[in-house]
Amino acid sequence: MTDTVRFPLVLSIISLCSAFGLAVTYSLTRDEIRRQEQLKKNQGLAAVFGVQLPPDQPNPPWQPIGASAQNPPVFRFTDPETGRRLYAAEGAGQGYSSKIRVVVAVDQTVETDPDNARVKAMRVVSQLETPGFGTRCTEPEFQAQFENLVFKYLKLVKGSEYRDPKSDKDGTQPVAAITGATITSNACVRAVSEAVLRIQDALEEATAAGKK
Repeated sequence: MTDTVRFPLVLSIISLCSAFGLAVTYSLTRDEIRRQEQLKKNQGLAAVFGVQLPPDQPNPPWQPIGASAQNPPVFRFTDPETGRRLYAAEGAGQGYSSKIRVVVAVDQTVETDPDNARVKAMRVVSQLETPGFGTRCTEPEFQAQFENLVFKYLKLVKGSEYRDPKSDKDGTQPVAAITGATITSNACVRAVSEAVLRIQDALEEATAAGKK
């Protein structure tokens, strides 16, 4: 067998073996990967709803209100202390080096006056941004800026101190960008906006379906 035949044949065999090995590894770890992803989303939902969720709880205290093949579901939760309804959904935005995924909860005002709905909380559940810069989007101080913020005032400013939700009672002050990570900060704002709009769309679809 000549080298011109042997070398391509050996490379083909190596490639086939590598592909087979990857396929086997994926099939063995697929369910665990999905379980971990779902667990992380549940932890994010628990955080934005403000509830304690035991690890691997099979029946979380929120319910999906609608989903399509293209979009993740929207969830509804009733606060047992106040009786008020909260809604949460996932949103995503392209950051500097990764897709940033967040979970956002808003109050029941979104049912009747979406623009004036207030964000209860936001949590980043997935990101692969630059360490020391973009990864700061996961810090509590940055995420806390979105709390009690009226949706129609959701925007980003650079070179400013972080918004303090406790002092901004009206919920009108903008979110401050992370120093040196404006692209990441913008991605978070877009992701929050996408999540709130997704909640609005789901509520409109549920209302329309109820009238049929």
